[in-house]
Amino acid sequence: MKPELNLNFFEELLGAVGPSGFEDEAARVWVREAEAFADEVWRDAHGNSYARIRPGGSPRIMLAGHIDEIGLIVTHVSDEGFVYVEPLGGWDPQVLVGQRVRFLGRKGHVLGVVGRKPIHALEPDERGKAVKLKDIWIDVGAADKEEALEVLEVGSVGVIDQPLRYLMGRRVVSRAIDNRIGAFVALEALRRAQELGGEAEVVAVATVQEEIGAWGARTAAFRLEPDTALVVDVTHCSRQPGVDPKQHGEVALGKGPSLAVGPYAHPGVLARLRALAAEHQIPYVLEAHGRWSGTDADEIAVTREGVPAAVVSVPNRYMHSPSEMIDLGDVEHTVDLMARYAAAPLTELVRK
Repeated sequence: MKPELNLNFFEELLGAVGPSGFEDEAARVWVREAEAFADEVWRDAHGNSYARIRPGGSPRIMLAGHIDEIGLIVTHVSDEGFVYVEPLGGWDPQVLVGQRVRFLGRKGHVLGVVGRKPIHALEPDERGKAVKLKDIWIDVGAADKEEALEVLEVGSVGVIDQPLRYLMGRRVVSRAIDNRIGAFVALEALRRAQELGGEAEVVAVATVQEEIGAWGARTAAFRLEPDTALVVDVTHCSRQPGVDPKQHGEVALGKGPSLAVGPYAHPGVLARLRALAAEHQIPYVLEAHGRWSGTDADEIAVTREGVPAAVVSVPNRYMHSPSEMIDLGDVEHTVDLMARYAAAPLTELVRK
């Protein structure tokens, strides 16, 4: 049976602001939920959040999903009160035009709108050009620089202000699905693993700063020294216009998680996942990468003398946009598969 998802936690976590390097608001939501059931919960100096069950058990299994999202950081406020920003993570500036932004301001959240010269004022040759980040600004409604600086400052960070919505019952659209959904799945899999029982020590980790280099995964894996690890992230759904399945695989919403195959993926861990999926009738697809995965697994797999790791991904449409889309069925199957691995890992991978 697929696990029941904690949708209240899901919605609160996706609603929190947490761009790379500034994940505290989202981390507090995650930690509060973890404290309701885990044996041990803590955060480290880097900002990673941990929840452990069965401390002292063997093997030690790490379930990692990064909690940061792409965002914006204030670099300049003009005399007129307009705010200019740089990206935190990989933005396509085209998706920013016309959006609203929510900043972590000096006294609380500050709302603003992304401004651009209106089409009436664009020269004919400008209309066909792609928008660059330097050509747009954010208007928080301030009369001048002094008023803007009362609520913001250089270094304030923000995200697109778009609420979560359900489509057709089982599809979800939201900003921050990459990869707030990974942090959610890691903790829900830990909860499910506790229910399933077993002898392993299992630690869910909400890692930080993946969107700018997977730095949190590096420090978290070094601290934990796991015997094996699963990383949960999102992957491109190829069932959408313009995404070539020859490059991204036959990945579709509602068909189960994607299991990555590549140099970073330990073949024993991958084989165990596939066997568990077959045993428990959990659908999945395979996705191949010739070098790295672009996830936390790239850092975890080479920590210390190496960690046997694999990547389990939730199919996602419109990645790095305010309207990322996933299917809740895929989330349920991902939680189930990771929990079953945590309850019955491949013991031959344990360091002797």
